Amino acid sequence: MNDRTRELLDAAVGEQLDTHGRVPPPWRAYPEIERYSIGWRMGNGEWHLMVWWHWWEHTRMDEAERIAYFRADEPPYEWLDWAAHQIWPDVDFGEAGVRRLAEQGIGAAR
Repeated sequence: MNDRTRELLDAAVGEQLDTHGRVPPPWRAYPEIERYSIGWRMGNGEWHLMVWWHWWEHTRMDEAERIAYFRADEPPYEWLDWAAHQIWPDVDFGEAGVRRLAEQGIGAAR
């Protein structure tokens, strides 16, 4: 990442923190964009994910704090595997992560 991109991301994270006290998860920031939409790979959705990951990687939250983040703003079912992967990057996307979240009181395994 070049210095200019880092500056823009840092500024965007600062704006989110000033407004929300955190960077909202994608389904809260852009509820109109469906999980698998191209909107997450271009435009505002893509930028929000870039800002979110920049913030998430630099927050230094431990596992309990990461779980609390997703408890506070529970993901819709379509986002559960994504949320699990953010907490436990070693868990592949899919049902295993969804079950692990359910064990933490987030979502419900189907």
